[in-house]
Amino acid sequence: MMKTTALSGWRAAKYSLWMLTASSALVATVAAAPAPEMEKLLLFGGASATGWSPAESTVEVSKTHVKINETALHWHVTVDYYGGEAKYPIGWPRFGRTLPEGAQRDWSAWDFLHMWIFTTSSRPALPKEPVGLGLHAPDKAHTYGISLADLKLGEWVEVTIPIAKIPQPADVRNLQFHISESNYQHADQLDLWIDDLALLRYARPTILAFAAETAVLFTDAKVVTAQFQLAGVKPNETVRVTCELLRDGQVVARAATQAKRGAQSVAIGLAPGVLAPGAYELTARAAAGQPTPPVALRVVASPWGK
Repeated sequence: MMKTTALSGWRAAKYSLWMLTASSALVATVAAAPAPEMEKLLLFGGASATGWSPAESTVEVSKTHVKINETALHWHVTVDYYGGEAKYPIGWPRFGRTLPEGAQRDWSAWDFLHMWIFTTSSRPALPKEPVGLGLHAPDKAHTYGISLADLKLGEWVEVTIPIAKIPQPADVRNLQFHISESNYQHADQLDLWIDDLALLRYARPTILAFAAETAVLFTDAKVVTAQFQLAGVKPNETVRVTCELLRDGQVVARAATQAKRGAQSVAIGLAPGVLAPGAYELTARAAAGQPTPPVALRVVASPWGK
């Protein structure tokens, strides 16, 4: 099922920090932004546990803890150092399922894997790596794994994984949650309730992150380069992205490009003599959308006297 919705509390700036590497000189963020309109494809509803395959654990439908839907998927583990697989008595309790052929396997046109998880345990605190999530894309030899280290006891935690981090998102065939019993003590109890497991994407072209390649320019610079991550665009389509360099609200230089989804950059050419020392701002917009929050730049006199 796919629907379009505005998710309250979402902030575009939250995801901007995930999408650019640490080498970016400066990233624009804002304290808060309107909730963007998102499209959602629910992968598996919580109304049935059919199709899930647990090992050394149990899975059932539950109404004990729910966040979005009427029911959630409840995973229970009792850590057992002496049972389980004969060769690995201290093993990996897990549960997962195969994704059906078709749209649910191709995640390349989506921006995030998203879910809510509520956690309880007999322990007073969770271990550093309480639960892991693995995706076969497309097989076990090509598994993308992530530690769900932000889970908290007695709280709903929102888990949002950028699809851009998955090496082969066009063919995701299996999804599996697991724990390593070596992180727990024998007889520990762990319970997870998973709700609203879905794929999300921006409904309109959206710049998730915007950065300047450098925070300082000399007055004789020939270009200023902007980096950005574009979402809300289908894999085989492009949209016009316009970047502008401003001083005191006036456009000093501008460049436009037909951009595809994903990470990319654009160079704004600078005519000789156009830059004077002082404070500048860099912004961008995708199609007819709102401009990004401005990135501050400083221009200083060239040491070569030009």
